[in-house]
Amino acid sequence: MATARVPVGNTLYQIAINLSGQSNSPGITIGPTDSIEFKNLAPYPVQIQFICANGPVFNNIVSIPANGGTSPAQSPQETQITTDYNIINVNNPNSFQGPYSIMVGINTKTVAAPLYVPITSCEPPTSPNMGTVAVPQNGWIEFNLDQAYNLSWNPGSAFPIPSNPVGPGAYTVQAQTGNQNGTAAYSFDDGRPVAKTGGGTVMIKS
Repeated sequence: MATARVPVGNTLYQIAINLSGQSNSPGITIGPTDSIEFKNLAPYPVQIQFICANGPVFNNIVSIPANGGTSPAQSPQETQITTDYNIINVNNPNSFQGPYSIMVGINTKTVAAPLYVPITSCEPPTSPNMGTVAVPQNGWIEFNLDQAYNLSWNPGSAFPIPSNPVGPGAYTVQAQTGNQNGTAAYSFDDGRPVAKTGGGTVMIKS
């Protein structure tokens, strides 16, 4: 099972998909010269769909055979970036697991390697669906905001307290230590007397 650690370079990370079709490595960090492959232990073939609004970082995988099939290894096409992915049951495309995340970069505990989430009219995009996203432990989010918003987090300890308003443009923030394997909801409002509101969810996985 791949684990989140300081990248050392030229390492092949095998991400196991368990019998339930879930990733055994839900949030990992790799270096720009590392590579990944998936091993499918589920009793049905699976598809890997990567979700990255400013990617691609890895190419989608159409099908990995059941009961031990392995995908070709892939190296990242971008660095200092995070991508999410879903695992889809090829026999039942409406059944999927995720999102899970892969962060690519060097010194990512201090140098941002964010998952990019565009925000328009308080909301993340629906195609691809980024209402719920994932980052590894100590992972990064970069909101690209179409205007200035007030931002709040629940729980408030999951990410740093913002100095509102934030935006327009890029606003980058890092998940706080101690919030691994948790979920944080974020909310935006446009600050008007009758405020327009929206938001989404970030899953922090190690």
